[in-house]
This record gives sequence, structure tokens and C-alpha cells, in this order.
Amino acid sequence: MLMNPISRLLQSAQCRNFWLAVAALMVVLEAGALLFQHVWQYYPCEVCIYVRVWVMALFFVSLLALLLKSHWWGRLVSAVGGLALSIGLGNESWNLIKIEYGVGDGGSCAFMADFPAWAPLDKWLPSVFEVQGLCQATPEIALGVTMTHVLVVVSAGLIALFSLAVIGVLLRK
Repeated sequence: MLMNPISRLLQSAQCRNFWLAVAALMVVLEAGALLFQHVWQYYPCEVCIYVRVWVMALFFVSLLALLLKSHWWGRLVSAVGGLALSIGLGNESWNLIKIEYGVGDGGSCAFMADFPAWAPLDKWLPSVFEVQGLCQATPEIALGVTMTHVLVVVSAGLIALFSLAVIGVLLRK
């Protein structure tokens, strides 16, 4: 029997392919950012670095979810974690929109990331997490679509998917 799409989405937290797709998407986003930085010389600003942190965290949550998906509590923790991280990614995407389009206060950033002393990611892995530029419009990917546009769409999609996954886990309890 074929399941309707909403039923499939509600059960996504227990599906291996869902978590693999999230992990793959995060790898593509991170690889794209590193390609722009190290090959095409578009250096990341403070907000871009924070986006990378959210993306990396979503990658690790999706890997953890693959281990925990057989347990109800593991699916719940993974789905809620994914939702929380997607909201964080959405917030940073909004900050990029403010910078790119001068919305509200226009957004601002420093030339250094404000990582906690217990996790100086910019010192541990500077090729990925070191701020190297000031905030400005993100580079165009194709046809007027910028990195910021992609991040907004990805964030909104992830928030919707993880919301359905959380609901699905709670309904199956």
C-alpha cells in the first residue's frame, strides 16, 4: 500500500534515507561554501561562519540520528535537535538577508567570530571557521540567485520537514 506524502513526512524521523539526505545536503552546502572561499576567493564574513557552524551541527545531528532512529526517544531528540538547529540556520539566513538588502538595521558583523573559549572553532579549524572578510552581499550562484537565497529556502524547508518529523514522532508514541 502506498503512503500519502504527509504520512511519509510524519514518519521521516525513523527513515534512514531522510537522515542520509539531510547529511548529504549539509555536505553539499559546506562544500559549496569552501569552494567559493578557497577556489573563487569569496572570503567568509562573521555571519557566514556562523552559518557554517549551524550546517556542521545539522550534519552531526543527522549522523547521530542514524544511530538513534530505532528508539522512540532517539527519534524525538534527533528531530527536535534538527528543528532547533534549522531555526538557528534560519536566523542566520535572516541576518544575511538584512545585510544583503539593508533590511531593518542592515545587519552588522565583526572581523572575528565570537566563539566561546571552550570551543574556539576558528583556532581549531581555521580553513573552515576563520572570518576572512567583512559582511556584504553573498556571491551569486546562478541567474541572480545568491548564497543567501539558497540558505533561506533550505532553512524554511528544513524547518517544515523537521516540524513534521517531530509531530510524527509524538503521534507514534
